[in-house]
Amino acid sequence: MLSGGAFLSFGILVLYKRDLHELFAILSYDSHLIPSIHIIGYVLIGMGIFIFIIGLIGCCGSVRESRCLLGLYVFFIILIMGGELIVAMYTVLLSKEWDTRIPNTLKRRLLKYNYSIPQQFEYDLDIIHKQFACCGIDGPSDFYNNINYKIHDHHLPLSCCNRLLNGVCLEMDAYRFGCYKAINEYIHLYSILIVAIGIVIALCELTALILAVCVCRYTIDEDDFD
Repeated sequence: MLSGGAFLSFGILVLYKRDLHELFAILSYDSHLIPSIHIIGYVLIGMGIFIFIIGLIGCCGSVRESRCLLGLYVFFIILIMGGELIVAMYTVLLSKEWDTRIPNTLKRRLLKYNYSIPQQFEYDLDIIHKQFACCGIDGPSDFYNNINYKIHDHHLPLSCCNRLLNGVCLEMDAYRFGCYKAINEYIHLYSILIVAIGIVIALCELTALILAVCVCRYTIDEDDFD
């Protein structure tokens, strides 16, 4: 039940934390492995409710010493732990995409960044620029081959500067760091928290599984004695 509450809380946090929305919007461009932030939030909420219900089944099974409910509880706990193992494997698969393909894809998109007629990508990237005080993917130099950068006399997007000189963003006034480094540091803080909570949840589930099996065996032995 505590595990279900943790998943439910994370799901609600993901859905209502606005800075994560733009972050995942940027990272999911042209990537089939990174789902949208709404899908992640709804999946976490669904898992939280499901695990909470399983916790109730285990509680009822232990109080009533019902082998049927306890057996069902053990089965679902194993199923949940298997699902968590699949998620961990998926994360390992995602790491390769994260390190190579995503930054290269974003750099290619920067070549088409339109100063005059911004699309959704431009709006999302501008928000990331301001939120993380960064410019480009690896730095302002990512815009050197952009057509609009050359047309506008080597001016950077306005979102790359904290202060503007005569309404334009010059490289000397732009943020020096690329956004990918800033995003990595930001996600690293979240990943430490998620890993720590994941380990606690896994230990709780393993303990619950062992105790449920013990209660179930005790119930069987008691029935055989009778």
